[in-house]
Amino acid sequence: MPAAELPANEKERLHALRAYRLLDTESENAFNELAELAAEICEAPIALISLVDDSRQWFKARVGMSAQETARSVSFCAHAILQDNLFLVADARDD
Repeated sequence: MPAAELPANEKERLHALRAYRLLDTESENAFNELAELAAEICEAPIALISLVDDSRQWFKARVGMSAQETARSVSFCAHAILQDNLFLVADARDD
């Protein structure tokens, strides 16, 4: 998958993201439980709560993956934030 374009509202989006002060914070049970629930409901081996900043996607919570972050250029979430509707990746292994 090619790297995603930047959203038209990127400056405002990044400002709002930083205002939440979640980036690079400690693990929290509420987020971990949401990721675990998503993995269970979707019967998926990996579930993440991802926050996309200017250069990376950082995982606030993760199930089935040890990395804490990946480059934005390889992020499905960088594509998802461009959509108004659901962005579905049927099988990430194919991409």
